[in-house]
Amino acid sequence: MDFVKGQLARSKAGRDKNRTFAVIGIQGQMLFLADGSLRKLDRPKAKKIRHVAPTATVLREEILADDTQLSEAIRAYDADHPM
Repeated sequence: MDFVKGQLARSKAGRDKNRTFAVIGIQGQMLFLADGSLRKLDRPKAKKIRHVAPTATVLREEILADDTQLSEAIRAYDADHPM
């Protein structure tokens, strides 16, 4: 599956395994991910595509403009879709 900016994804590997992130950018086989709390929008985490599981949820562009709104949206998603 192709990733798009704003799509929520869950980490499949690493110390952040099972954590939900939003895709902030895509460059080749790397995704840039942020969650608004540990990984802010100004310092996204680079992660290989194969280490991330996509979800069907895509956030609106205005939510991606602010760390607080992003973390609230991810928190709401995690409450509705527990692991």
